[in-house]
Amino acid sequence: MQNIDVAKLRFEEFKLEFEKFEKVNLSETDTRSKILDYLLIKVLGWEEENIDREKYVQEGYYDYLLSVPSFSFVLEAKKNFVEIHLPIKHKKASINSLLRGNQKVIEQIRKYLFEVGIQYGVISNGRQFIIGQFVNSDGSDWKKNSCIIFNGIEDIDKRFIEFFNALSKVSVIENGRIYSAEIKEEFRKSIYSSLPVKNAEIVRNSLSSELTPILNEVFNEIYKHEVLDNEELIKECFVENKEIKKNKSDIEKLFGDKPPNLSEVSGARNTQSIIDQISNEFKNYPIGTRDIEPPKPILIIGSKGAGKTTFINYLFKSGIENEILNKRPYVYLDFRKYVDEDLKVISEKIYKDIISNIHERYESLKLYSRKVLERIYLSEIKEHKDIWTSSVDKNEYDKYLREFLNDRTKDYESHFNKMSLYFLKERYMRLTIIIDNADQFNLDIQKKVFLFAQSINRKAKCAVMLSLREGYYYEWRNKPPFDAFVNNVYHITAPPYAEILQKRIDYAIKNINMVGESTGSLGMSTFKIDNDAILDFFQGLKNSIFGNENSEMLKFLEETTYPNLREGLNVFRDFLLSGHTEVSEYIIRQRISDEEYPESIPFWEFLKAIALLNRKYYNHHESTIHNVFYPAEGSDFVFFKIKLLIFLLDRIEQYNQIEKFIQVSEVIDSFMQQGFKRTVIVNEINELYEYRLIETSENTSDKEFNNEMENQESISISLKGRYYIETLINSYVYIELCLQDTPIFYKEYYTKIKDIFPMADEKGKRNIVKRYDTVLLFLDYLKYREEQELSNNDIISRLMNKGLKDDLARVKMTVSKYKATRYKAK
Repeated sequence: MQNIDVAKLRFEEFKLEFEKFEKVNLSETDTRSKILDYLLIKVLGWEEENIDREKYVQEGYYDYLLSVPSFSFVLEAKKNFVEIHLPIKHKKASINSLLRGNQKVIEQIRKYLFEVGIQYGVISNGRQFIIGQFVNSDGSDWKKNSCIIFNGIEDIDKRFIEFFNALSKVSVIENGRIYSAEIKEEFRKSIYSSLPVKNAEIVRNSLSSELTPILNEVFNEIYKHEVLDNEELIKECFVENKEIKKNKSDIEKLFGDKPPNLSEVSGARNTQSIIDQISNEFKNYPIGTRDIEPPKPILIIGSKGAGKTTFINYLFKSGIENEILNKRPYVYLDFRKYVDEDLKVISEKIYKDIISNIHERYESLKLYSRKVLERIYLSEIKEHKDIWTSSVDKNEYDKYLREFLNDRTKDYESHFNKMSLYFLKERYMRLTIIIDNADQFNLDIQKKVFLFAQSINRKAKCAVMLSLREGYYYEWRNKPPFDAFVNNVYHITAPPYAEILQKRIDYAIKNINMVGESTGSLGMSTFKIDNDAILDFFQGLKNSIFGNENSEMLKFLEETTYPNLREGLNVFRDFLLSGHTEVSEYIIRQRISDEEYPESIPFWEFLKAIALLNRKYYNHHESTIHNVFYPAEGSDFVFFKIKLLIFLLDRIEQYNQIEKFIQVSEVIDSFMQQGFKRTVIVNEINELYEYRLIETSENTSDKEFNNEMENQESISISLKGRYYIETLINSYVYIELCLQDTPIFYKEYYTKIKDIFPMADEKGKRNIVKRYDTVLLFLDYLKYREEQELSNNDIISRLMNKGLKDDLARVKMTVSKYKATRYKAK
């Protein structure tokens, strides 16, 4: 966009042209085309896409409407020689004083402003300018507003910086308005901010409270996502990935958990294929001599929560044949056990644990016996034997030998290396050390763990398996220290979430002990329910989730969390334990239903429970449900996130999967051309990335969030982002949540919504009629805001056409039935 230096040069050129114009009596039209067009476009940097000329409104034709996102103003042009009456030697004046001699044009521009629904305007004859706020929205006297005035070309020349700062496109974008003498603090308030007790929590009905501990126990069974620590659990709960079939959905093609296109990464989507490849590696481990080179370390990579730990457990407990494992004893280390950041300090603990684990798992080998220890340290014992036997009584030989072995076994690292070589030479076995969950720690620790694994591999000549998040691996693979080592890399793909959840629920129901009963009140009634009623609850839940192919609950879980299965299970836990999840009511619905497989839990109840947990009101800062209407820091653009997500979605539909990514710098340039400030664009992109609604081409979605997206990175909409923009945002329940903490920038709308916003009772219930009315008012506000922010008003209509209209009709019918029932009751 044009800077002030270029603007000043062009203004100097304009002054020469203006001398010619002064000799001609220019009409109003000529003033616009020959003078104001030059000033606006050449000097002040406005572009044709920002200018709307001579548009008809009820009061006539305004001359110019200039717009950038969230701000517009009208410029009314007069003939060049029609004098505007301005005070001499003044830089500003009140509208009240300017009315004398200019009343007609001021009244005219006010009519246009009312018609268009904006507050700011400019009056000019090409030489003189009045810049001000001619309409107030807070009920104050508009005539008392002060205006900036420029009384001729010479005055503009002397005060050019002020003129540029007042009316240039770059300044309007930066300031969010034209600069006028009357700068008022803009209204900004949310319904949530006005609530008397914002973080109030609900009180469960006593029956649900009684059942919650049992539900928690059931979930603990379901959540054995990463453990799979016994054969029965593995057999019943592990989900193998099958090869992709041609009839998979478009969404999976676009957003599936796919391995990267890297030559060193084995990317089979088929679990069995990876198991076979690793098994073959194990078979081909050369064993039998201490000098043989160790096998390449195996790296298991996958996205956060994709099931790397589950795969490793399955691999060693069920996937690899016992015949192979009998010759490849292994030790599994969960690195989360070691919290000390100094790896030098914790390495001793690690070696000690490895040795202890080997002794325990392979007790039959008697590795701690003197006989075996003498074999482990045979060469060193031979070196000392002559000295011991020649200088001391032979009877004390055993004492020296015991002291020697005791000293050696206390040096845990050295002893492990010796033990590993003993396995190779004496037992014809290759030890395998598995280091898991190091990716839960910071970058520096993960690098040290990587080097530690390589060191074990080289010194002890044992096999090593290390799990890493794919995002980190892709970033580091060509950087020190990672590029110094050759590894065999396998990509683990997250299995379908539906299969994972269904197997976990079935396993939990089968194995949990439900003996006993729960007593409590439900509404006005007192109930006793056998604790095995939880089975009825889960049957209803299964019906709701898996009962049909188009389950909204399952779609939400899959598309907002995949491939992070851990996150998906956490969301499911949030639903089970939320104060808004009325377990007792769902049990009763299940029991009294006439249907064989009733869907007892509607989606809107499911989403509300997840969004609110135990709170009465929605605050997106404390919720796993994100508010895409909430502007980023420094922004007041309600629709920016939505606009950007649609922009990225359209790119996929235009270029398909191959070219779905676009550079951040290109996105910034595109939106700056539309009039958005750079800082706003960057902040909004960062928030969308933090929410995981967009992803990068560098496969960094599983990495911890950084403060700012790099300009050289490329981004695309994620599966979660697509779900938000294509499905969630078009639902009544989502709009009702968002209206609670979306900032409202107009006092009139805020007051109207606040006046009818229904407060929640102690159980979190709110009046359904008022809830519906507040949603309608909020949508009216969004339409009004859309007219201020966007040049083409298509977002609200898009929401309506993609499902919101139908949702509103459904709720309206429910409200009508509620009103009719209340009327009959009276």
